[in-house]
Amino acid sequence: MRHSALILAASLGLAVATGAAASDRPDPGKLTNRCLDAAAKKFDVKNDYIQLQPLQAADSGYAIAGTADAGIDGKKNFTCQFDKKGKLANLVPDAK
Repeated sequence: MRHSALILAASLGLAVATGAAASDRPDPGKLTNRCLDAAAKKFDVKNDYIQLQPLQAADSGYAIAGTADAGIDGKKNFTCQFDKKGKLANLVPDAK
């Protein structure tokens, strides 16, 4: 009986520790929305005219590459850079 209690306690501790580590990561959906909003403002287009790649881990945190269709001004490639906590650090247009 005591052995079962130890296993249960250990598994609960593992579940709590795993949950804490997972909650340290920012929500990818929120990062995507922040990137969309920042790019729409930067390139003066609606969110519908922006295509984003999946969220990627980067040295400084996270990054999302994207393209904004700015109509007559052409397509503008950019990267949203986030810190490890998920704060938008920079929106970097690709140099042409």
